[in-house]
Amino acid sequence: MKLVLIDGGPASGKNTLGEILVADLNAIGEKSVLLDHDSYIEKLCSTWIWISDEQKESDLLSARISFIEDINKSLQQGFTVITIGVRFLTVGDVSIYTSKLAAKYPVYLYHLSVPLLLRKQRLNQRGPHSLIDLDKDQKDRDAITTWPGYVYHNVNSPESDAKELMKLIQANEGLIDVNNS
Repeated sequence: MKLVLIDGGPASGKNTLGEILVADLNAIGEKSVLLDHDSYIEKLCSTWIWISDEQKESDLLSARISFIEDINKSLQQGFTVITIGVRFLTVGDVSIYTSKLAAKYPVYLYHLSVPLLLRKQRLNQRGPHSLIDLDKDQKDRDAITTWPGYVYHNVNSPESDAKELMKLIQANEGLIDVNNS
């Protein structure tokens, strides 16, 4: 059992890689599940547009609590949990979630690094989304000089990138120590 956190900006391939990793892990007999934090938010506010800041904060907190509860439940049931949809830019970001786990599990963190032009192409293939500001997200990510975990350059085919991530997980690359944050 392990917790695999996949961080990346919009259109970096988190969903695609997460789904392939879950299928690959299940195929080798390692029970696994993909949990997408964004889906917990969308259950509370499908438009991502709130009527007030108070409602937004309340919904985001409720989503985070449910997300952590499901991570705990899945880990306790013997699953490897792959999570997406949360910005894990620092070990402190990771600690917000891992400090609430019922027990200590190995935590792996992978940052998907994708050139901005490729992200824009991927987003255009999906269809434009008015709430996504790729330029701002890229600027935020470019400002980080030291990344915890492993920075993975996700620029190949999804299948090839998933195989590489699987190798990294199996080699304990990206393992982080969340107890010293």
